[in-house]
Amino acid sequence: MRKLLAILLVSLLIFNSTAGASYAVIENSMQKETIQTEENAIIPLKLEKEIKTSLAKVYGQENVEAIYSNILAIAKKAKEERSSALIEEDLKRPSDWYKDEVIYMFYANHFGVKNPDKTNTFKDDIQMLDYLKTLGVTTIYILPFVDSPMEDAGFDIRNPRGIRQDLGGMFEFQKFISSARQKGFKIKADLVLNHFSDQHEWFQSALKGDTSKIDYFVVRNQMPEYTKYKDPKLGWVAEYKEPNGKISKRRIIFPEITENNYRKVTINKKDYYFYHTFYPFQLDINWKNPKVLYYNLETIAFWANQGVDIFRMDAIPYLIKEDGTNAENLEETHRIIKILSAFIQAVAPRSVIQAEACQMPNKILPYFGSERKIKETIKGEEKELTRTDEVQIAYHFPYMPAIWASLVTADNSYFWKAYKQTPQIPQSASWAIFLRVHDELTLEMVNEKTREILFEDLAPKGASFRKGFGISGRMANFLDNNPDRIGMAFSILMSLPGIPIIYYGDEIGIQNNFANADKSAKLREAKQKKDKDVKNKVKMLSYFDSRDINRGPITQKTFEDAVNHKGTYNNRVYERVKQLIKVRKQYPVITRGSFVELKTKSPEVFAYVRATDTDRVVVINNLSNKKIKATVIFTDDNFGKKEKDIYLKNLLTDKMVRASVENKELTVRLNAYDALWLKM
Repeated sequence: MRKLLAILLVSLLIFNSTAGASYAVIENSMQKETIQTEENAIIPLKLEKEIKTSLAKVYGQENVEAIYSNILAIAKKAKEERSSALIEEDLKRPSDWYKDEVIYMFYANHFGVKNPDKTNTFKDDIQMLDYLKTLGVTTIYILPFVDSPMEDAGFDIRNPRGIRQDLGGMFEFQKFISSARQKGFKIKADLVLNHFSDQHEWFQSALKGDTSKIDYFVVRNQMPEYTKYKDPKLGWVAEYKEPNGKISKRRIIFPEITENNYRKVTINKKDYYFYHTFYPFQLDINWKNPKVLYYNLETIAFWANQGVDIFRMDAIPYLIKEDGTNAENLEETHRIIKILSAFIQAVAPRSVIQAEACQMPNKILPYFGSERKIKETIKGEEKELTRTDEVQIAYHFPYMPAIWASLVTADNSYFWKAYKQTPQIPQSASWAIFLRVHDELTLEMVNEKTREILFEDLAPKGASFRKGFGISGRMANFLDNNPDRIGMAFSILMSLPGIPIIYYGDEIGIQNNFANADKSAKLREAKQKKDKDVKNKVKMLSYFDSRDINRGPITQKTFEDAVNHKGTYNNRVYERVKQLIKVRKQYPVITRGSFVELKTKSPEVFAYVRATDTDRVVVINNLSNKKIKATVIFTDDNFGKKEKDIYLKNLLTDKMVRASVENKELTVRLNAYDALWLKM
């Protein structure tokens, strides 16, 4: 009996032990599932996989889990701090909302000033919101406003999460954003991720002897040997001989200002050579260092939670530098952008990225990445997001010189050549198109003959930039201050496929500002000469940046007079642009429709069709300074063998226009520099 009891007792103990172990395994498994579910609520599984794949490519497979764990913590904090209003927009906003936008860009300190000698703060800018609302634009792009020494108009970042004090600091910025959102505006802002100012805390710490901060930048111990020459396509180039024998062929973006891409810096009596793509006081940061990644993700989260709708990623082709390459458009650069994009789609799905990549379309296409659907749970509801896995918007840089070449020569072929070189982009993606911005009119992406044509015509009306590979100047100056010609140029901008961008003042025909350029050069020189660190002073060939002629203050009264003084030059330009925006917003066929070239019998007629299943608009622009009979040739339509007159509504004037039609041809009369948007 005792033996039987002993056997039963042992069996019971074994059973309990086994069951306990099984329960422990089950409990452990359940805990892991709970953790995974919580993590997926922060970053959806699909986005997690995308991030980890890219992390492995940049930082090595062995570091993926540790780095991802830190990214997850940053994302978790960002979501916890997100306002209920932004979360509601994350849920409700359509995936491709940006396609219907009209963007207006300005410098916060220069837009609508009370007088030219006193710059604005964000509080002052609130008073300009009604002007923008009446004009009809929908997204406000505030040019760099974060903390900066202002040696490159704000693109030299000192503290990427601070607001410049001369703009009123964070309090005034938040007040401005709140006022703008109440009026229905969306916000676009810069993310400068390739470089920081030499006033940034990392570089300042390094100067003081903290050598751990050196690895936050792209640095080498010895200055490489190099040769410098002018490439007929790229402009000025330096070829650096690397220690491994490879040759790194790098563009010198500002040849008037800097000799090469390296700046010598002495730290703890040792010389280092800091790499810079642009100005020598803008030092390129090292994305191979995970701490740089974390820092920038925290910056993105901060501004996403301030309500930024579009992040313009400045100079993104240059993020990664590898020996033996041109340091442009490298695979690891795309991987970094994929990480940033997935992060934004996880923590702020209402927001999108715009690429600033001054490249040919075939080089820009990969920056859109692949389109896919992402499912997220927001406020307990499932949200399906259709987005590309890199950027969602990209500047179409080649269109700018192509349009200008057509305007200068009165020949549409320059544009159509650029159009035919433009690849198809993902359905949810969009080009951003523009005539002028704060930078130069680039001449990089045209052939030598076209470059000469543009330079000879436009440089005398503005100023040379990059030693002939760009031209600085205002749109109105380039178009001889002719309101009809300016209006026709805006007709092109507002009717082409893509998101149009208006540069502040162009909508009222503002002129070049050489006084601003001279003042900016003197300020730049004074700041550099003030530096007491003799050993580490920046060496610059010149302090003058010709792009500053198309920047500078414009008074509030100038804008008000353009609105109120009917029939004046500024008012004629303003009314034309306002009407173009109004019609564009009224007719989705202009923003969402297909785009087909119409053949013409003369080069000065620039015509095309925008069409949906239910609507069709024919746009005809007269590029010439003469009255013309414009004949456009359709491919599908046939009006009949017998010539006849028909009447079509011009959407820009709401009046009927007589047209003569026969077979596949339509003929209308246009005044010099006229434009018609005819509803078929």
